[in-house]
Formats: sequence, structure tokens, C-alpha cells
Amino acid sequence: MSKLAFKLLVISAAGFCAASAWAQSAANFPQRPIRVVVGFPPGGATDIFARILSQHLAASWGQPVVVDNRSGATGTLAADLVSKAAPDGYTTMMVASGPFTISASTYEKLSYDTVSSFAALSLLTWVTNAIVVPQNSPIKSLPDLIRMAKEKPGQLTHSSSGSGSLHHLAGEVFKRLTGTQMVHVPFKGGGPALVAISSGEVTFGMSSVPSIMPLYQAKRLRPIVVTSANRSAALPDVPTIAQAGVPLPAGVEMREWYGMLAPRNTPPDIVNKLNAEMVKIFNRPDVQQRLTEMGAELAGTTPQAMAAQIANDVKTWAKWVKDVGITAN
Repeated sequence: MSKLAFKLLVISAAGFCAASAWAQSAANFPQRPIRVVVGFPPGGATDIFARILSQHLAASWGQPVVVDNRSGATGTLAADLVSKAAPDGYTTMMVASGPFTISASTYEKLSYDTVSSFAALSLLTWVTNAIVVPQNSPIKSLPDLIRMAKEKPGQLTHSSSGSGSLHHLAGEVFKRLTGTQMVHVPFKGGGPALVAISSGEVTFGMSSVPSIMPLYQAKRLRPIVVTSANRSAALPDVPTIAQAGVPLPAGVEMREWYGMLAPRNTPPDIVNKLNAEMVKIFNRPDVQQRLTEMGAELAGTTPQAMAAQIANDVKTWAKWVKDVGITAN
């Protein structure tokens, strides 16, 4: 046998062994704890959905599933961590579409590529956002907010879950649509932003309906509009932003999806196994009921569909980031 033929034989054997090892690992996966990284503090919708998923994954597979909150820089620190993790299925990430896809345009340099550095697992749920004020605020409606902002230009403040987040970008679009001047106050996640609203530290803010429900039910804050095209089933008496007199431009949808990612090059068999179990969990009747109560909609998808959604959103939000002129650097 020639040296060349021998080398080719060795390479082929190595490739076969590697493929067999991956297939075996997928068949036996998981054999140790799984980590679900969240780029924000506890209390926000991203964290809530991650904990719903982790609870049921642990029960299904008999392995611990740990939620790892790595907040900072609008989720980009967590995304950097996951992009560099071993592609073995044991490190995953729950992401909110807004900060994850908008960061591709608001940061001049990221250590990862939003589209190509990850393996999409599944888009799991859609949620709408709401504009909320403290419970004791004199602002009772969106027209009240707009009128007060025009009477006191530059004096009203609005929170967001971080510079460059969807709530930040949506707030800037809202100010442009209404011809108002207000001060943006960023926080390190939806939870801290909601605390600031409920305490009166800021005038108002935008947050996801699932995130606001505990404080709304505790009568610590009050939603004045939802930003979706239709009313939220969880807040049926709250008008949409268009019904309150501020229709959104074509192509602007101030709602978010939440989904799961893994590092790029995670083996397809493991991706598919994770996808199947995650979609199964979010289709459970008890989980669906909880999603409905939170104001979320089921949206389990294939990995391919989620990857296409990410690519589309990165392109769409890049235009609005440029038009509004925001940056997270």
C-alpha cells in the first residue's frame, strides 16, 4: 500500500470514528447537567421562559438543567460566552429577539456573528410589549403621556432593558412618531427596569407583557397600551397603541420572540434532539396555559425556521437603527 493510500485510509477511519462518536453522544445525550445561559438578571421574560424550560427539561431527561444569568451589555456578554463554548449541546442560551438581533447593528464590533456563530434550536414563543406607568401615576392613557411630554419637553424619562434593546429602539421610534422629547434611562435587564417604573424612578417604560404581569397583579404598575396589532389575551381591557392614536409604520412590529440557541457546530443530531424536546415542552397543556396567562403565544419551530427568522430580523432592525441613530457603544 502506498503512503498516500495509507494516509487516506487513516483519515477516513478517523472521520468514521468521529461520526460514530457524535452519533453515540446524540443517542445518549444528555449524560451530565445542561446549562441555559440568560443574558439578563432574574425577573425578566427571558429568565422566566428559561426557568419554565429548565424545569421540564430536567424532569424529562433526569439531568440537572441550570439557568446561568450572565447579565451585561444588552445580552452580548452572554452571547459571547455561548459562542465560545464547546459545541456539545451542554451549553445553550435563551434569547429575546430584540436585544439579540438589534445588537448586530448597535454595536460597532462584536466578538461573534449574530447569524453564523450559533446553531438555532427553536423559536419557542412570541410576546407583545406594553407601555407601563407607576400605579399612582397621573398618566391614565397614551394621550395623557403624549400631552405631558409635549408640555414638559425633555423632562419625562423612560426606561428600557438596556441600551440597544428593542425597548430602547421602540422608545426612540415612539418619540419620533409623537414628536416628543424624553430622556432614555437604560437598565441591566427587564427586571430592574420594571422596579424603576413601579417605584416612580422613571415616568414610564416599555416591557414585555409576561414581565409586567407580577407587578401589574400586585397593583404596582399600570399598562396603558400594548404595542401589538391586536390586544393581548392577558390584558383584554388595554388598547393597542394604534387604537390609542399612534399607528405604527409598516414593517415595525414591537413584539418579540424568545428562542434557544447553541454554539455553532453543535452536531445536527443533538440540535434535533434538543429541538424536539423543547417544542414538546412548550406544547404541554400546562405550559400553554401558563403562556396564555402571561400574555405569550406558542411558536415552536424547526431550527431552520428560527435561523431564517434571525437573519431576517438582523436585516430589518439594521434599517431602523440607522434611521433612529442609536448606538450601544
